[in-house]
Amino acid sequence: MKEQDKRAVESMCRIGLSLEGVLSSFPAFPREEIEEIYNSIAGTRENADDASGGISINCS
Repeated sequence: MKEQDKRAVESMCRIGLSLEGVLSSFPAFPREEIEEIYNSIAGTRENADDASGGISINCS
C-alpha cells in the first residue's frame, strides 16, 4: 500500500468504522495491512480513553 492509501485507511479507522467496515471499504488492499493499521488506531483510541480518566464533558 502507498502512504496515501494508509492514511485513507487510518482516517476510516479514526472515525469509528468497524474492522469489517474498513475491510469492505478497501477490498483491493491486503487484509493483513488493514488489520495492522486498524489495531494500531484502536490501541491509540484506548490509550486516549485511559488518559482522560473517564472524564465526561457535556458541551450543550
